[in-house]
Amino acid sequence: MSPSVGQMYIPNPLSFFKKDQIDIKLEKYTYTPGETIKGSVGLKLKRPLQAKKLMVALIGQRIVHQGSIAVGPVRVGNQGQQTQVYTIYHFEIPLDEEAVYYHEFYPFEIQIPSDILQSAQQNFNSTLTGLGKTLSDIAQVMNQLSLSDSRVEWSVEAKLQVPLKIDIVNSQKIVLSEQKQ
Repeated sequence: MSPSVGQMYIPNPLSFFKKDQIDIKLEKYTYTPGETIKGSVGLKLKRPLQAKKLMVALIGQRIVHQGSIAVGPVRVGNQGQQTQVYTIYHFEIPLDEEAVYYHEFYPFEIQIPSDILQSAQQNFNSTLTGLGKTLSDIAQVMNQLSLSDSRVEWSVEAKLQVPLKIDIVNSQKIVLSEQKQ
């Protein structure tokens, strides 16, 4: 049986279950302060979508696991332990403004400040101060943080802001350290 000419195209019925996607590709995943992050953001949407803007950001978050103290926004708790997440660095650049998006590809570059690791620590200290803590409270918290399980995670995040819907977001973790690994 030969295919008939002029048949209507019927999309794959399983494509209904596919989610809109935003992909981040980076040239590498380990950086030092002063380097430039080079990469691209790719959109794979089910259908054309009107959105406010597309942006990419470099984000640093201090993640603190602790037992009995609470100094900031609580994310997860289990067995009496809390995990608190503080954004210590957030730098965002727009890739495109309000438009109809579908299957596009956007290259980007983000320059990492040479003093990012020091300024991120200062931002964390000022976040604690901004929570209305006294100097003695902050000293106590800093002492407990040094005893608790704490780490900083760095990531590159891409976000498509969609009005009146959930934004399409994806992130890629990176390593940011003083020395090459």
